[in-house]
Amino acid sequence: MKKRVIAIASTIALTGCLGLFGCGGDEPAASADNESAQTEGATEAAESAEEAPASDYEVTIDGAEVMEDYEGNPAVVVTYSWVNNSEEATSAAVALNAKVFQNGVQLEPAVVSEDIEGDGYMAEVKPGAGTSYGLAYVLDDQSDITVEVSELISFDDTVLAEATFSVA
Repeated sequence: MKKRVIAIASTIALTGCLGLFGCGGDEPAASADNESAQTEGATEAAESAEEAPASDYEVTIDGAEVMEDYEGNPAVVVTYSWVNNSEEATSAAVALNAKVFQNGVQLEPAVVSEDIEGDGYMAEVKPGAGTSYGLAYVLDDQSDITVEVSELISFDDTVLAEATFSVA
């Protein structure tokens, strides 16, 4: 019975691999006319990419409020606003990556007992719409904090919004 299961699994794996190899193929060699047309098209595409917005999302860091977490430790709630300019509905939790630093070290998330505007973080937002939300972080001391927001998934770490707040 074991041999039969292994044989079936191996057959399925082999079939899947062969199917993937069959998807590729060589393209016919391009003529000189095709090559120049492709070069012109690539140049136009590069120019339009430069004119396009840097991100599918607009983000602002609206403020920071000091409070206590559920254990009584000092915490800060940072409020954000964002607009989804992409072509698909998504949430801030899936699209954005917010980091808060104090003394050059990233702060840990906090759980606060006070009601914060957190619903907008997980809410699906259609293209052209936006929400606001707050996220809490445990403070290490009373020195200033720096907040950075970037896209969660991107080829570079371009900062979409950055702000510094005093928590003293």
